Amino acid sequence: MQMYINRIPKKILTIIISVIFLLGGGINLNASQTRNVSAQTVHPCLNRVNVPLNELHWLYVPESADQLYTEEPYFFLAGKLIDSKAVDASICPAGGLMHNGYANACGMATALPTVIIVQNMLNEPILQAWKEVGVPPVLLKQLVTRESQFWPSLFISGEYASDYHYGFGHMTYIGMQNALQWNPALYAKICSASGSGNCVTDSGIVYQFLSSLVATCGSCKNGIDPSAANRSVDILAEAVMGHCYQTSQLVSNATGWYSSLVVDYATLWKLTLMDYTSGPGCVFDAVVSTFKTTDGPMTWSEISANVSGESCLYGLHYANQITSKFFDFPPNQ
Repeated sequence: MQMYINRIPKKILTIIISVIFLLGGGINLNASQTRNVSAQTVHPCLNRVNVPLNELHWLYVPESADQLYTEEPYFFLAGKLIDSKAVDASICPAGGLMHNGYANACGMATALPTVIIVQNMLNEPILQAWKEVGVPPVLLKQLVTRESQFWPSLFISGEYASDYHYGFGHMTYIGMQNALQWNPALYAKICSASGSGNCVTDSGIVYQFLSSLVATCGSCKNGIDPSAANRSVDILAEAVMGHCYQTSQLVSNATGWYSSLVVDYATLWKLTLMDYTSGPGCVFDAVVSTFKTTDGPMTWSEISANVSGESCLYGLHYANQITSKFFDFPPNQ
């Protein structure tokens, strides 16, 4: 890419980054400085240039929400619809449910029309989130598919507070707190009316807001409050963007280069997915290790070869799964 040709001398960059660290506190530099890097530049998370054709299946921007339409038999979602009485599967063996709460074959067949409706409820707000926030829409829908199968409830995986996952994106307390630190737009939406001096460190406010991401509703059609669901998508997009801002800075910290000179748009977003699910340490370590070999721009395959550790390898698999071929983009001409 043309942006890689003119390398900035490392000594100059070292001085620049040192000054940034002194002003912003090192690796946790606040995103208010990353969003406005320069009035003449576009932040790497928003700089959609030179997207390779082989990445367009997940980076393509649909012309309409209808292009995000899917008809997938999500057994977890079907089970939740049956369990919440949004779907009546009483004609099925065991009421349509297996022991793990997923729908059985009969339950899936009974719930499928509602499953299709629910998995497409978010198509319009997802596309709107692209326009207003900048998160690639196919990526966002695939993230929701991977995390919750479009059932925006509270999921508890263990006994600790960190094991509580909220809403469509299964957002955790740590994940939300991290996103708040990095995305001033998200901070404004959550904290402006809180009256708290710094609601990032106010766990009560963060947990209260996380609870608002739970959009299931016993009295609502199909078991989901559509207004709460739409708002939840907007917040999820802002949170994911916060992780992208952090990831961009991590790449810079790990290499001493501006992130746009090190990774392209597609690779930055794949690293963001790793950051979202496995944390910043995995991203930083992988980029540091890769830069020792490349001493310059790096590809996703080069980074992947330097990911190690169970948690980080999970993040790698997570990013690859969400960005794998699913939608037929770009559409056939």
